[in-house]
Amino acid sequence: MVASRGNGACYIRGAGRDEGNPFSHLTIRNFHASAVGPSGIESIDIDYLHLDYSLLGFARHGLARLFDDVEARSARVVLNPAKAPLRPRPPKPQLKLPKFFPERVRLTDATLVVRNQPYDFVAEHVDLDLNPRNAGELRIETLQLPAGDRWSNVGGQTSYTNKNLIVRDVLLSDQEQIHLLNVDASNIDTNSLGLNLNWSIGGGQLSASATLSETKSSLNTNIHLAAQKIAAESMNKFLILPAGYLSGEIENLALNVVGVIDQPRTWSGALSLRMNDVHRPGINFDSAVMEVSAEQGTAALRSADITQDKNEF
Repeated sequence: MVASRGNGACYIRGAGRDEGNPFSHLTIRNFHASAVGPSGIESIDIDYLHLDYSLLGFARHGLARLFDDVEARSARVVLNPAKAPLRPRPPKPQLKLPKFFPERVRLTDATLVVRNQPYDFVAEHVDLDLNPRNAGELRIETLQLPAGDRWSNVGGQTSYTNKNLIVRDVLLSDQEQIHLLNVDASNIDTNSLGLNLNWSIGGGQLSASATLSETKSSLNTNIHLAAQKIAAESMNKFLILPAGYLSGEIENLALNVVGVIDQPRTWSGALSLRMNDVHRPGINFDSAVMEVSAEQGTAALRSADITQDKNEF
């Protein structure tokens, strides 16, 4: 198999050996692809890729029902978003949920690299088995963030019943553990996706949940976020912020927001925040308490109390 893709701005060329029935299943061996022009894809190398798919499911329900079984072995994908070709931005881009949720996924020795600064994002030698009938495992030999933080031999437990992905007990360090990461695509056929996160970080706890559903042109959102006793600086590396950008202690944070994600006039919700010991250029206080509410895109500061040394504002 020799494949190429070009549209005048983006060129990818690849070659490999394929076999199977193009109407139901396909196996590709020794596939190698690389950019020969401006492209966000730098290279793709896969020793073995097997796809079971349903063209009837695709015709009836779209991409969400196309793939039944996806298996990849010894795969390495390198992306470089900075080299993606510039394309005209539509006046009102349509936001869509991801629909690639196969019935089963098996990855063996898979690596993803995303070029970034000052360091690349790297998930190296990943083993993942998502089987709707049995519990599985996630194993990552090396995980690196763009800030440079790096972990080895990361692992967790997985389940994937009815496309409801659950990852539990991912230990990064003594201060950082993902107790629960949940991507619930069980209702993706009706254009709805659920997200949940429960995380120990910076000496405290963070929990978040969101429900996303498609409208004709965007996404309705319902978001909840809570945090207690977190050293704010521990968030910088995960949010790809400069070292020291966030500082102090998040003693308590509660955020609840509903609305269309790209239409601020529809947003309603409330924010409650208490922070201590924030000391950085231009911002310096011992404690701050803030209450904010919003209704149909109009925000109101309900209360604010800031203490610096012995001065209270």
